[in-house]
Amino acid sequence: MKNIHKKISYSLVFVFLLGLVTFSCEDDDSIPRRGKPELTVMSNSVTVTEGETAVFNIDVEFAVSEKIDIRVDILDDEGNPVVTANPTDGDATTGNGFYDRIQFEDVEVPYPTWFESGWFEYGYLGGTGYVASFPPFTESIELNIETIQDFLPENTKTVNLRLTSTSLMAATISEDISVTINDFVGNDLVARLNWAGDYLESGADACDIDNGLDLDLELIFGGAYIQTSYNDCPEELTILGSDADGTYIIDASFWTANGNSSSDNSNIPATLDFMKAGVFVESVDLSALFPLNDGGLLDGNGNAITSFTIEKTGNTYTVTDSNNTQIASGRFADHRMSLKEKQALKGNN
Repeated sequence: MKNIHKKISYSLVFVFLLGLVTFSCEDDDSIPRRGKPELTVMSNSVTVTEGETAVFNIDVEFAVSEKIDIRVDILDDEGNPVVTANPTDGDATTGNGFYDRIQFEDVEVPYPTWFESGWFEYGYLGGTGYVASFPPFTESIELNIETIQDFLPENTKTVNLRLTSTSLMAATISEDISVTINDFVGNDLVARLNWAGDYLESGADACDIDNGLDLDLELIFGGAYIQTSYNDCPEELTILGSDADGTYIIDASFWTANGNSSSDNSNIPATLDFMKAGVFVESVDLSALFPLNDGGLLDGNGNAITSFTIEKTGNTYTVTDSNNTQIASGRFADHRMSLKEKQALKGNN
C-alpha cells in the first residue's frame, strides 16, 4: 500500500509541475513568439467633421522586432483600389520613371504613396496604395486618415479604404475601413478675389507681384478701414462670426496693370467669391469691370473699383451689390481712400 501511495503522489506532483510549466509558457510575454502577428482594427468605421482626422486604433497580436508596414488603399464605388500616383516620366506599366501624388477632394492619406515609399522595396503596386510604417516592438497602432475642409455645402460623404499586408509581411492584416465625413459649418464670411492665369501677352504670370496685375480688397466698418488685402493672389478678407454686427463694405479694385496690355483690350478674368463654410459659395464675375488696357486706379482709371455691402446679424450674412441686388454683378463706385493714402498703405511711394 505504501508503494502505491508513493506512485500516486509522484504522479500528482508531475501533473502539477507540468501545469505550471504550461501556464508559464502561455502567459510569459518575454518568450519570443514565432510567425507574424495579426493586426485587428478595433472599430472599422469612424465619423468626423470636415477638417478633422479619423483615427483607427489597431491592435497588434504580439510585438515583433521588425517594423510593421500596412498598405492603405482608397477604394472606388465598386470597391476597387484607385490610383494614388500618376507617372510624369517613364513607363507606367513597369513603375520606371517619376510619379506625382494625386490630391483627392475629401481625404488626404498622410503616408507615402507606393512610389514615395520606394516601389522597388515593396514591389510594383500598380500605381495604387500608400504604405504606413510603424517601428519595431509596436504593440498598438493609430492609423490616421485626414479629411479636407472646404466651403461647399455637401451631403454627408463616406470614403472607403482597404488595409492589407505589404510584400515584406512582418504582420498580417486584411480589413476594410470607412470614414464618414459631415459638413463643416462655419460662422465666418470669407471674401476671395482671384485673377490668376497665364493670359497676359507679355507671358508674365498674372499673379506676379512685380510683373503681373495688382488687384485689391478692402473692408470698411463704421467708416474706417479695418482690413486690407494687397499683396496676395488671390486676395482674401474674413469677417469673423465673433465680429460686431452691423453693415460692412467690401471694395474690390484693380490697382495697376504694371504695364501689361492686350491687343483686343480683353477683360481681366477676375471673380469675387463670398463663402460661408457649409452654407453657401457665391461667385461674382467682375471681369467686365476691369478691361486690361483701361488700367487700374494707379494708372488713372478711377472706375476700376466696385463695392459690396454685407449686413451681419450674428452668424447670418446678407451680401448685396451697389444696386442692392443680392450677390450680383458689381457696379462702379468712387473709391473712398485717396490714391496717395492707398499708395502709402501699399508701399508704392
